[in-house]
Amino acid sequence: MNDFEVKEELLKQAEELAQNPEAADALSKASLLRKKWRRVSSSEEESLYDKEAADRFYSALDVINAKENEILSSVEDRKNAVIAKAKEVLEMKNFKQATKSMEDLMDEWKSAGVLPKEKNDELWGMFKAVRDEFFANRKQYYATLTETFAANKIEKEKLIEGAKEANKLENFKEIANIMNDLMEQWKKTGSAGRDNDDNLWAAFREERQAFFKNRNAYYDNLKSTYNQRVDAKKELIATAKKCLALSEFTDEEVGTVKGLRNSWKEIGFAGKDNEDALWNEFNTVLNKYFENMRYYK
Repeated sequence: MNDFEVKEELLKQAEELAQNPEAADALSKASLLRKKWRRVSSSEEESLYDKEAADRFYSALDVINAKENEILSSVEDRKNAVIAKAKEVLEMKNFKQATKSMEDLMDEWKSAGVLPKEKNDELWGMFKAVRDEFFANRKQYYATLTETFAANKIEKEKLIEGAKEANKLENFKEIANIMNDLMEQWKKTGSAGRDNDDNLWAAFREERQAFFKNRNAYYDNLKSTYNQRVDAKKELIATAKKCLALSEFTDEEVGTVKGLRNSWKEIGFAGKDNEDALWNEFNTVLNKYFENMRYYK
């Protein structure tokens, strides 16, 4: 690119910049354009076009220079606004979101524009102080959080061990009470950290599932046992009714009836939904038999 083409490009950029003199970077860009223009070599006798181009170039920069105070005031306002926002970030509780906000504010600071060195350094010192405070707070928070995670991990491991010990018991009602209590404690215990939470929960959940599986199997088996006992007791009732219907009161018959009570006890409990009704029916038949026996003898 020759000198003519370079000046054409610089003139174009200067006039475009003059159309938006309030831009945050207008002063710095104008200064850079001026330096580039001066570096472009020219002949000892500039052409009429060169003089005309130079007039247009410096006229465009004069538009920006005339706005210098307004531009600097606007830049200062923007930077003060960034500092104010940074102070608000200090109050945020979510450090992940706060860190993102602080990073965005740094981008906003960079695009706010440039001030004279003394003022720029002053405002930067204020902004940096807020940023330093934020990152110190974040460091302390995560250090404390690490300790909290470690404590919660130990607590949850204790709860898992408690669940394992509970599963060694035989009384399912007692185990259920313990499991419920352990679950309430688990809910109140905070996070042990993303690297630990899933594994800890899986181990605790495994013990709870083992309890439910064992309890369901126990009650399924108990229900089957109760059904068998109901059938056995109904057979005793049928035998008692048969003896009552005959009422011959022979030694063999009386012995059979008396033995029914022992057989009843040996069968065992048939479940709360069945036991009372079966017993009442059985006992009524036996009482009637022995009442008849006293009458006939």
